[in-house]
Amino acid sequence: MPSISINDTTGKKWTAKCVAVVKLSRFLNHYVRRRYLIAFSIISAFFLIREGILFNYLDKRPQNSLPDKDVVNNNWKSVAVVLVMAAKRERAIKNHLNQLIKLRPSAVQFPIIISQDGDNEEVMEAISSFTNKENKISFIHHKEHVESPGDLDAGSKNYFRIAHHYKWALDKIFQEMKYETAIITEDDLDLADDFFSYFAALKPILLADKTIWCISAWNDNGGANITDRKHGEKLYRTDFFPGLGWMLTAELWNELSSNWPKMYWDDWMRRQDIRKERVCIRPEVSRTSHNNNLAGKGSSGGLYKKYLASIRLPEVAVDFSKLDFSYLIKSNYDSLLSQKLSRAVVLSVDEFLDGTFSGSGPFFIAYKTPREYRRLGKSIGLMLDIRSGMPRTAYYGIVTFMYSSQRFYAAPEKLNFSVHNFGLQPSSDYYNEKWDKMTRYLEFQETYCIPTKYNGKCDPNDPNLIAWFAKKRLSKRLKHWGEMIIN
Repeated sequence: MPSISINDTTGKKWTAKCVAVVKLSRFLNHYVRRRYLIAFSIISAFFLIREGILFNYLDKRPQNSLPDKDVVNNNWKSVAVVLVMAAKRERAIKNHLNQLIKLRPSAVQFPIIISQDGDNEEVMEAISSFTNKENKISFIHHKEHVESPGDLDAGSKNYFRIAHHYKWALDKIFQEMKYETAIITEDDLDLADDFFSYFAALKPILLADKTIWCISAWNDNGGANITDRKHGEKLYRTDFFPGLGWMLTAELWNELSSNWPKMYWDDWMRRQDIRKERVCIRPEVSRTSHNNNLAGKGSSGGLYKKYLASIRLPEVAVDFSKLDFSYLIKSNYDSLLSQKLSRAVVLSVDEFLDGTFSGSGPFFIAYKTPREYRRLGKSIGLMLDIRSGMPRTAYYGIVTFMYSSQRFYAAPEKLNFSVHNFGLQPSSDYYNEKWDKMTRYLEFQETYCIPTKYNGKCDPNDPNLIAWFAKKRLSKRLKHWGEMIIN
């Protein structure tokens, strides 16, 4: 039996102890590192939650043909700056900012800039109570006082100031602050719960489809009785610029800024030579509404107050991030629209007004003149004005609405929807700008040529009618109507 020396036994014991120490050291290092990692993860999660940045690893949105613009999923980047236009309405700006702050999912994705026109101190103080660098809410002040032309009436002077303020503020955020995308809101607007979901989800298509130049939260024909409120997720292309909560890019603003008009900027955006065949996306159910209790009369003098009150926010919020918007790309949209129109039952305006039709629809109503369109619109609650030959919400002249739970499409008689590729023609071919002046005359006639006002010949150029306006000290108002075509 071999003998073992004391030295050999001691060496093995020391070796075993050293191995144990090394293992213990490795375990402790791993344990400490793990503790640090857990602590770091908890702290990181805290800051992410505080900023409202949520990561969704279970996103199962349907794929479409839109390229990945790394906009919505990159939570460290701004989706769009929110530019809030304000002037003199203290209660309105407080209400609007409270809604923005409550609804926005992240201060990082949607920083807010409030632009005030003028020196109303109450409004300035109200805005100051919201500004906060950490929450990314800032204030810019338009102090320039540009005198409007002296021959303008009060309403036109307001539009002059508004246009000047818009240009100044948009130049500021795009050309000086270098934001790439902006959502423009106004202080008298109320917002839907899915307002930010709507814009975040639609930004990629704004960047991808060059025939789309804006995303709007507003439906001009958004009255509750003529919209499909059970399907608030439906979206449409429209040639008519809606505004009232809308998104644009810096690239578009660089195009528009140098030619920005002195007044009536929204009607200028509707001109065919400015629009250049481009469209906006608008919803079936508006994601903004006018707060008439806080808005006052506004620049329209309260003209549309009753109508605007009928446009309500949706009852149910939509998660727009889960929807496929490839149907809004022009070629897809035109193909689908052609299919729907080819199946539609064709009606005249008289047949619709008389109710002499039946079936499950959809229905196509052909209108021939501005007067005929006006008869149709007044019967159901469409907005009646026409700009650059376009009715509100029109796409290739087509205005769609719901009536008695059926889908209707109203369009100019000359629209040949049986041609499969009608969408390849310029949409401007379907608009006659004389209709602006003809519609203006119809509005004028309904306003003044009535038994309680003027009973003579209803011709704006007639000396007797001009003298009547002068006697009433309304000559500026007559001039404001502009050129009209009797029809």
